[in-house]
Amino acid sequence: MDVKKHLLERHLNPDLYTVSWDDETATFALWNLSGQWVGYQQYRPFAPKSFPNDPKQGRYFTWAKNKTAVWGLETWAFKKDVLFVTEGVFDACRLHNVGLPAVAVLTNDPKQLRPWLNSLGRFTVAVCDDDAAGRKLGKLCDMFLTPCENGDLGDMTDAQVFDFVKKNSLDKYR
Repeated sequence: MDVKKHLLERHLNPDLYTVSWDDETATFALWNLSGQWVGYQQYRPFAPKSFPNDPKQGRYFTWAKNKTAVWGLETWAFKKDVLFVTEGVFDACRLHNVGLPAVAVLTNDPKQLRPWLNSLGRFTVAVCDDDAAGRKLGKLCDMFLTPCENGDLGDMTDAQVFDFVKKNSLDKYR
């Protein structure tokens, strides 16, 4: 299976993002608030999960120059009053697909992002799994939502994502 086809099946439009791919790996650029490139995440969709953050064998490998690197900033209009925060790229792009500003923090211990999130001066909404990592991220944001009844955001259709947002009275942020 080819990587671009896989990205499209995960509802990620490669034309919207700074992403490159080859036969095995997609690479996503990470940015800071100054618009500087500060890192990347490699994604090998067909690799096992048994090699966490391994640059050659792992499904995911993230490298960043500093602790405030996030994915998805290229889609955010800073005039918006809210920013949705997810753990991963595919969850954030699901929110982008229904017109919501979102970034992915790409970490399971996001406490170093607290000053960064606070400096935004925006209402932040964590949308993540109801597990230990998700709850850590949820504590850093103004609101914590989990789509547990529908599964993972990455597995939802656009209609389900939209309904989830609407159900939680967040459609006013569209």
